[in-house]
Amino acid sequence: MTINGGLTISFTAQDETGLAIAGKESPIESVEVTASDGEVLLTVVSRLPLGSSCSRFDGYQINRRFIDRIEITVTHLEIAEDNVPCTDDLPAVVTEIPLGGGFDFRRTYTVSVNGEETAFTAN
Repeated sequence: MTINGGLTISFTAQDETGLAIAGKESPIESVEVTASDGEVLLTVVSRLPLGSSCSRFDGYQINRRFIDRIEITVTHLEIAEDNVPCTDDLPAVVTEIPLGGGFDFRRTYTVSVNGEETAFTAN
């Protein structure tokens, strides 16, 4: 097994309730917009940067304060302490975010997820 870049035969899993955790913005792999029957769905693929043993998906927030721009923040929780053994996996998290309907077909909308941008025009 590889932990934090080093090879080991075994390790003792940490009790996550006893370790400090911090919320962070998740690294984004891809952002895809699909529209069907007047509804818009955003599919986001993000990563857990410290592996599944030291980080977990936390959720997302949507900000629609602009007419043609939607800002989304995807977050995860991770162990905040140093020198904690973590698994070497970097799992992908697929999140489907419904953006709803009512978009003007004459307007192009920009969606920003943790700084990764894509655009769509409503059907």
